[in-house]
Amino acid sequence: MKNLKAKTQKGFSLVELMVVIAIIAILAAVAIPMYSNYTTRARIGSEISKVGGVKADVSEALNHGSTLPSTLTNINRDPEIAYDANGNISISMDANGDGTADATTGPNFVRLSPTKNSGSVTWTCTGSGFTQSQLPSNCTVSGSSVAVTQMT
Repeated sequence: MKNLKAKTQKGFSLVELMVVIAIIAILAAVAIPMYSNYTTRARIGSEISKVGGVKADVSEALNHGSTLPSTLTNINRDPEIAYDANGNISISMDANGDGTADATTGPNFVRLSPTKNSGSVTWTCTGSGFTQSQLPSNCTVSGSSVAVTQMT
């Protein structure tokens, strides 16, 4: 009789490799959109934080009852940021939220609007072109706009 030895497996079978690839594909299908929303949200938050100096200038003018200047030095540094005579600050963004307006897809924006309340200024965030998951937590989607109750 011949000496029979049990064969031991060396490596993975094709089925096992296909299962691993399928699991990785499912995880990637979930993770990539979440990461994209996270980076857009971070960029929008960064753009909103850039206008902190402008918000302070507008708040000071509103609290002192003075008219807003036609230009603010804080805005002149960033062409995507503008404001009007009422103190509304607009940040133009592309769909990626990186602060660069893209004329081919239409401008998306986040607008911060001040409201004077007995010595303090409350800011309202409105805008267009973003989903709820792409916005900072203090902004919410309302129809095609975003709105926030208060922002300091």
